[in-house]
Amino acid sequence: MITVLATDSGGSVFSPAAVQSGSRALKQSLSLGQELGCSPSDSAQLLACLRAAPAEAINAAQTKLLAVSGPLQAWSPVVDGLSVKEDPASALQSSRFHRVDLLLGSSTEDGLIGRARNIKRFEELQGRADSKTAFYEALSNSLGGPEASAFVKEAASWFYSLHHTPSPAGYQVFSRALENATRDLFIICPTKKMAEFWASNTKSNVFMYHLPEEMTYTSAELSMPLDVQLVFGVPHSPRTQQLFSTQERTLSKQMMTYMANFIKTGNPNAPLFLPRVSFAALLPAWPRVLPQTAGDNYKHLNGALSNGRELRRAECSFWNDYVPALKSATANLSLVAESTDTEAPTPETKLAAAFQDLVTQSNPKSEKDSYN
Repeated sequence: MITVLATDSGGSVFSPAAVQSGSRALKQSLSLGQELGCSPSDSAQLLACLRAAPAEAINAAQTKLLAVSGPLQAWSPVVDGLSVKEDPASALQSSRFHRVDLLLGSSTEDGLIGRARNIKRFEELQGRADSKTAFYEALSNSLGGPEASAFVKEAASWFYSLHHTPSPAGYQVFSRALENATRDLFIICPTKKMAEFWASNTKSNVFMYHLPEEMTYTSAELSMPLDVQLVFGVPHSPRTQQLFSTQERTLSKQMMTYMANFIKTGNPNAPLFLPRVSFAALLPAWPRVLPQTAGDNYKHLNGALSNGRELRRAECSFWNDYVPALKSATANLSLVAESTDTEAPTPETKLAAAFQDLVTQSNPKSEKDSYN
């Protein structure tokens, strides 16, 4: 199984945006219908109205909703009990899966801030100039997950140093930190969690890659992420060949050889000899993801094809380990716990107040200190 993770749904089935419930899909349908002027009173009429709407109108309406609601407003497969019978993450946790070899990865290009720029340009054409700010706010709110947990959002704001000064420099730090936070939440950490889960529970071959930031400044400006372009040989197409550097074309050949090896044998390192030349001899070894401590190996998709370990270790520990524990501990609490002068404070209200003081400190840690 090869998973190229470049979709709006997120990094893997463990992403909070991988699937959506029927109730959430209905809510999104009503919002989209309202934007298009459809009557929400009758489901059949709403469906007919949406089907009759021009594609351009639907795209404009959905883009506006994304601008004000963020990535959790994007459409995902619906757990309807028919086409998608259950949440895939639940199926995995219950050992309902086929044991196959897996190759998956992520890219620095998967950040969501770039989409804010595209939305801003689109919305400006529609006469709405404040959509980028609204989308940033929606991205910040999405850190609370589908449950909109205020505790998680505040903890993430502190961890990623999202509290910033009202200045151009502060805004740039905020924008970069928000991109890191949403990319980790929706893409990289779910990808890493999937690789580690599969290696531990299937004993199959698991290989992971990551496209680092230095490779995202490609000479080609195409709509698809660079890792997808490399795998499918776009740098060698007569139409686009001149848009890529010699290094990018070589890397594409190497990635295609890795993928061909994996498709044939379940291992990207197995030799596959092509006519007149074999790139297998030029390929650095790609280590497996192992079900043990310090076994989270991955391949850098760069010119050197170097290997790495512990991709975003602290950040993914925050999302995959700390956040579930935080949700469990605060399930029955409210971050803003109100009490009157005549009411004695309870342990819950004391905890909520203490937590809010901690994560909204007036002098938050710097971005570098936060990551460390």
